[in-house]
Parts: sequence; structure tokens; C-alpha cells
Amino acid sequence: MFEKIRNRLTLLFSILMMLFLFLFIASSYFILSFALYHDSKSAVQSLTAHEWEEHRHELIKWQKKSKKKRVKIDIKQHERAFYYVIDKDGQPFDGDEIFPELRQSILTRIKGWQPQPSEVRIEPFKLPDGKTLYIMLSGHSEYEGGQYIGAVYAGVDITQQHDVFERLMMILALLSIVFLVLSSLLGYYMASRAMKPIMRSFARQREFVADASHELRTPLSVIQSSLEVLESENREGLSDFSRQLIVDLKDEVRMMTGLVGHLLTLARADSGVLQLRKETFDLAILSHQLARTFQTLLAKQAQLFELEVPDTLTVYADAERIKQLLYILLENASKYTPAGGRITLEVSEERKGKEHRVRLAVRDTGIGIAPEQQARIFDRFYRVDKVRSRRIGGTGLGLAIAEWIVQAHEGSIELESELGKGSTFTVFLPSNRKTG
Repeated sequence: MFEKIRNRLTLLFSILMMLFLFLFIASSYFILSFALYHDSKSAVQSLTAHEWEEHRHELIKWQKKSKKKRVKIDIKQHERAFYYVIDKDGQPFDGDEIFPELRQSILTRIKGWQPQPSEVRIEPFKLPDGKTLYIMLSGHSEYEGGQYIGAVYAGVDITQQHDVFERLMMILALLSIVFLVLSSLLGYYMASRAMKPIMRSFARQREFVADASHELRTPLSVIQSSLEVLESENREGLSDFSRQLIVDLKDEVRMMTGLVGHLLTLARADSGVLQLRKETFDLAILSHQLARTFQTLLAKQAQLFELEVPDTLTVYADAERIKQLLYILLENASKYTPAGGRITLEVSEERKGKEHRVRLAVRDTGIGIAPEQQARIFDRFYRVDKVRSRRIGGTGLGLAIAEWIVQAHEGSIELESELGKGSTFTVFLPSNRKTG
């Protein structure tokens, strides 16, 4: 139990750290991107605006020429910025360039692009030697009479900034992974430290419950015996009130004995002292034996009992614990089923994939359990109807013990219930045999 809680706390702490790192990386990405590219963005937008103001009239004149002679574009290899003046057909007729070998690739990328004000794009380009360049592009479209006649496009080489940005993000990602691993280890350590006082307190409480339960068994047995002796020796001399008082006392002692027994069982289970004693036995025979015991009890309460079990069903489990499990479920069904109600015990084997599993189901037509109470039905000392449970001798520990027995056998227990129509407790246990 504590191991699960510790792992859950560690996982929660790790998830919080992952969320924090995600937010940190995301914010770092935008901050670094703004810091590294802000100047280049301003530069390319300024260049675009300047060249547009300078060449817009040339663009209009160029559009009206009947014979168009292409203008030679200047090459400035030692610069970081370039521009092209493009006509409506996507052909440049003026400009400066720094990568003549990339002219066609650049023109292909910007073809059809009519950028909005302040819009920029970062595009990668491959040089013949295999090196990748990153260029930030911006542009300004020109219209006449509502018709597109061309545009001015400018670009800035930001390869150096991009490489720096990638290295910083890679370093940040690696540091984040290291930090996440360290934070997970720290979370596990902190969860372990936080759990120690709780574990010590729980251990002391468990020891107290076990010791108290063990010590209470003897005086309860003495009281029970004394009441029986008192009742047998003075039956004739006792008044009706005294006889009823003795009966009530015996009922209380019986209920306390059951409570002490349940507490001792759970305390031993929590401490790991209580171990399963698995053996191979016929569950069908055990079910019939248990049914004979319950049929007499249920008949006194005018309740009907049905048993659905195969002729034989061999399982490998702790026979005494399985018997205790069925007894708890049947007793619980009997307590909350009115006279004339029906209780059914179903025992069967079914296949799930390559595995066989045993199915145990106890169905009743009792008062049922509200949906909001079903989640807590296996909690210790939890009782749906406390007044009714007290009257019929319920302690709120039976189903907790039933759940422990099922979990100790690596099985599962499920509940289906509807108010006024009854409940069905279904147990699935591994039968420890595989199909061929």
C-alpha cells in the first residue's frame, strides 16, 4: 500500500515537473526566438519598405512597357541582405543578390506569395556544397487599379542566428531531461521521507489493533462462558427482564467477538503475517458444503437460496480463505435482503484469452446500494445504512476482508447494484491453468 502511494506521489511530482519544464521550454523558445530574430526581422522589413518606395514607380513603368529588357541583377557576395523586384509573371527585373546560385530556388519559394504587412517567412535553402542556409524573407505587393502588377521581396541571411538558436534549444532540452531525471529521483526521495512517519504511525496503530484484538478475545470468551453458565444455572430463578438482558448481552458479546476477529484478520493481513495456504481442491464440493449451512439459516429468515455450480471445478487456492470469502458475501446478502427475497450463488469457470479464470457471483434481491455509495463499499468500517447495520450486527469490515482475500489471490471483485432491486458481487480468480 505504501509503495503504491510513494510511487503515485513520485509520479505526480514528475508530472508537475514535466509541466513546469514544458512551460519553461515553450517560454524560452519564444523569448530566444524574439531575441535572436528581432533585429533581423526589423532589418528585412526596413529593407523591403525602402526598396518598395524606391522601385514602386519603376514597377509601374515596367508593367506598361511593350518591350521589356531584363535588367542585370547585381551580386554582392559579402552582404547579408538582398532584394528582388518581381513583375506579375514572377520574373525579376531589378535587385541585388548574395547567392546567385539560389536565385531560382528563392523565386520558386516566393512565387504566388503576396505577403501581408509585417509578415515574414524563414525558409531553408541547400547550397551546392550541401550546406543549409536559412533566409528570412519579407515582401510588399504592388497593385494598380486593383490588379496585382508585382512585388518587392527582400531577404536576410540568418543562418548564424538559426544555428545558435538550435544549439541553445538542444542544450536546453538536454538540461531539461537531466533536470527531469534528477527531479524524479528527488521526488522519490522526498516521498520516501514523507512516508516514513506515516508508516511508523500506521505500524504502531496496526500493532495496537493486533495486540488489542488478541487481548480482547480472552475476556470476551470468559464473558460469553459466564453468561451461558449464569443462564443455565439460574434459568428458573431469573425474571423475564433478566433473561432478556442475558440474551442481549450474549448478542453484544457475539458481535464484539466477530468485530475483534475481523480486526485481528486485517491487522495480520496488513503486517504480512497472514499468508495464503494454497492447495488444489474442488470448489464445487466446498460450495455445496457452504450452501447446506446457509440454506438452514436463510430458511429461518424466509429467504430463498439457489446454487448454480458445475459438477466439479478444480482450483488452486487457499480453501479456508475462499470459504471465508463466500461466507462474507452470502452473509452480507442475507443481511440486506428482506423476507421472501432470493439469494443466488453462481460458481463457474470461463476463458479470457489463453487463461482460465474462476467466476464467483453472489446475487440478491435486497435493498441495493446507491451509486454514490458503491465506491466506498469496500472501505473499512463503512456501512451504507448505519442504523440497520447496527441492528443486524454489521461491523463494516466484512467486505474489506473479502477484498483482501481476492487481492491476495491476484483476482478482482466487482459490484453491480440498483436501489430497490438488489446487488451482485462478482469475483474473478485465476485458476492457474492455461489452455493448450
